[in-house]
Amino acid sequence: MHLRELLAIENITDRDQSLRRAFSAYTEEIDITGCENIALTILLNFTYRKVQVDDLLDTKLAKTALHNEEFMNKCIDELQWFHTHNLKYPDIRVSKQNLVVNAPILHPYVLSSANYDRAYGWSHNSAQVNLVKLFGSYFYWQGEKYCLAEILASQPIKTAWKKAFQSLGMQVKLFINICGRVKGFLPQEMIPDTVDRYSPQVRMPYHDGYVAVTPVISHVLQCKIQQAAINKNGRFRQVEFTRSAAVSQLVASLGGAVNVLNYPLNFNNKFYGLHHSRLLKMRNEQTIFNTKVLTTAHFINALNGLIYNGKALALKQRRQQKVSSIKAVRKALSEWLSPVFEWRFSIIENKNQPFYLEQLADTLEYQLLTTLDNNLPELVNPLLGMLNSLLSNDASTQKYAFHPKLITPIKASLKWLLTNIATKDNAFASLDNEEQYRYLHLQDIRVFDAQALSNPYCAGTPSLTAVWGMMHSYQRKLNNALDTNVRFTSFSWFIKGYSNVPGKKLPEISLQGTKQKELRRPGLVDNKYCDLVFDLVIHIDGNEDDLLLIDGQPEMFKAHFPTTFAGGVMHQPELGLAIDWCKLYNDENKLFEKLKRLPLSGRWIMPTKYKFFDLEALLLILKNDPTLSPIMLGYLLLDKPKKRNGALENIHCYAEPAIGLVEYATAINIRLKGKKRFFSHGFWMLDAKEQFMLMKGV
Repeated sequence: MHLRELLAIENITDRDQSLRRAFSAYTEEIDITGCENIALTILLNFTYRKVQVDDLLDTKLAKTALHNEEFMNKCIDELQWFHTHNLKYPDIRVSKQNLVVNAPILHPYVLSSANYDRAYGWSHNSAQVNLVKLFGSYFYWQGEKYCLAEILASQPIKTAWKKAFQSLGMQVKLFINICGRVKGFLPQEMIPDTVDRYSPQVRMPYHDGYVAVTPVISHVLQCKIQQAAINKNGRFRQVEFTRSAAVSQLVASLGGAVNVLNYPLNFNNKFYGLHHSRLLKMRNEQTIFNTKVLTTAHFINALNGLIYNGKALALKQRRQQKVSSIKAVRKALSEWLSPVFEWRFSIIENKNQPFYLEQLADTLEYQLLTTLDNNLPELVNPLLGMLNSLLSNDASTQKYAFHPKLITPIKASLKWLLTNIATKDNAFASLDNEEQYRYLHLQDIRVFDAQALSNPYCAGTPSLTAVWGMMHSYQRKLNNALDTNVRFTSFSWFIKGYSNVPGKKLPEISLQGTKQKELRRPGLVDNKYCDLVFDLVIHIDGNEDDLLLIDGQPEMFKAHFPTTFAGGVMHQPELGLAIDWCKLYNDENKLFEKLKRLPLSGRWIMPTKYKFFDLEALLLILKNDPTLSPIMLGYLLLDKPKKRNGALENIHCYAEPAIGLVEYATAINIRLKGKKRFFSHGFWMLDAKEQFMLMKGV
């Protein structure tokens, strides 16, 4: 949008409202090329309180501000509080510090400020928030994104802007003076020498020890998320701040309502473990198949992709679209069949056929439950007929029933599912006790009030680094107790239950004030919390003697089980469940047999290999695949670790949280893909380098 379009609005109130919105950080930048004089007038009038301005195009009011030396000095003084990363977000008690650094390393599998050009934000004294708008508001000029401070600080001095200042009565000498002062105050790099006591710190491995990391939010990436939310390009929820102007100019412009990406676990917490419930459904002539999945947008898009595949321009594109569509169809069909499969698994594992199944003898469900493994592929045609019948009975899917371009790929997908569900995967042989690794399976672990904000950009599943941190603490406690040196190298995470915790937490009373002598309650900081129930599989490595030692003392794993996770409280399962919730395995076959029995309603948090180079590409991937979710994958370092006062460790650095993608994989899909795939692609480990610390798939 060009500024001229807004200037054409005749109603002054509507025009002013549109102009304020256009120059805000939460909207796409407006093009002002050719309208420098008017743009300068608008920016100068932004520095007044809203009630003082009747018309943002009032040149007389703008001249008053421009020729007020004291006033302009205050505007220029605020340049020193410009930042690239906001140290006051979310805790406004951090004071007299700002951070200006170059972007971190560009990584293809995560999103960060490295994917965008530098942009300045501001945070300081909330009373000065309007003064910042003169030099800190961004716009497009001659095809590039600028704020006025960057233009005036650049060399040579831009003629168009010199003329704009002259049009408001400023002499060239004074204009050059302002340019020099702006250049001197605008920070190019600024890193605090001390760590504020209110700045968060996390310990991360670095070389042979640890480094204290302070996570900081990127201004430019936060702006991009707000712009996407305004355009409704994705799924978001809001984090509210009561003193918004004290947080930053961006948060103030949003009225304290900051948008974050919101892709939480969304699955049915109902477990299909009761046989009589299924039987009752069938007696009432209801299907036990998961028919809801057949009407989802993802499944319908996959069917369209198979039908209209020939319209893609290039052969490679057609192939990619076809493969992607077949995978999506196969995944949807596995969820459609999953309740029946789970019933079948429970019958097989109990090694007896319930007598009540005879009541279902004339049904396709009965055949799926009782047919021998080798004969299951023979049920492809009846299943295909049932599927097409279900599609024809719904208005949204009616046109896909018995479609000639769908028959073959759907039939092939059903055959693949029935074949693989029957296949005995013996890819891994049993391991002896002499093998130098083990697996620890933690079952039905409960967490209350865990941080659902995995980082300042994403709400939903807690951070993967939180899992790693809990696991690392567990390792240290166990080694100290047993005098061993075993290593918890990687983990696989299965979430059985997830629910958001409503409301806001009242902060605890603590010593506040400049001298920390006053007992006060800090201001409310809106956060997002969740309750979880999950299983965790931990890969344990070590020498033979240490592994044999932990084999002989399994109770030590229970005795030193951590009590915290992602800021929440962690507990073992309820006593009434009477399960062996903490068990050590040295045989992958036995472990996978246990994992195959996990409820099909749960989700595995699986690594992905998606590359994206901006937020728009990330949101497009999320739109096309609802099984994916953004999550905190770790940290990208913003400076070289060094000694700083106030740090928890000998060395400290500032780092930017990185956004990555995970897949919410169903238990049935993991079971179908087998042991080999699970143990080679289902685990997470920390990749700690000089410039980043990121979780990655093993």
